[in-house]
Amino acid sequence: MAKHRGHKQGVDFGIRVGAVVERDGKLLLVRHQKPGRSPYWVLPGGRLEPGERIPECARREILEETGLEAEFLGVLYVSEFLREGRHTVDITVRMDARGEARLGEDPEVAPGAEPTLRELRWVPVRELGGIELLPPWIRRRLIEDSSRGWPPGEVYLGG
Repeated sequence: MAKHRGHKQGVDFGIRVGAVVERDGKLLLVRHQKPGRSPYWVLPGGRLEPGERIPECARREILEETGLEAEFLGVLYVSEFLREGRHTVDITVRMDARGEARLGEDPEVAPGAEPTLRELRWVPVRELGGIELLPPWIRRRLIEDSSRGWPPGEVYLGG
């Protein structure tokens, strides 16, 4: 007998992997500008592809968006975003990256279309308060955990 899992039709479900890359007290952020939305900053990252493992996704996304090769250090947080028509599981990981960052591209943008990835910046942790960073809860958590040396602890942060 098949289990009914309450699957909702028409819900955009995905898993996003965002990467904390720290260097000299600064975090690497990327700014997006999408049609019909205000610009916003996020940790480098993107959707987990079917069959892809979390560390692989983080390495791929960092390389695409910043040109950096990176090494997986572990999972920091898991949270969820629920809104009508959308359910995203956010997995935030810690990565170590070397080299010079450069603005990459979002391969999901159609050729010839306006790029959505507009800027990358190393932002001092103490300046995160002045950045429109998504998801909204992450700013406070990054400031706290950076000052404590990224301690292991509670991973699931809810939604």
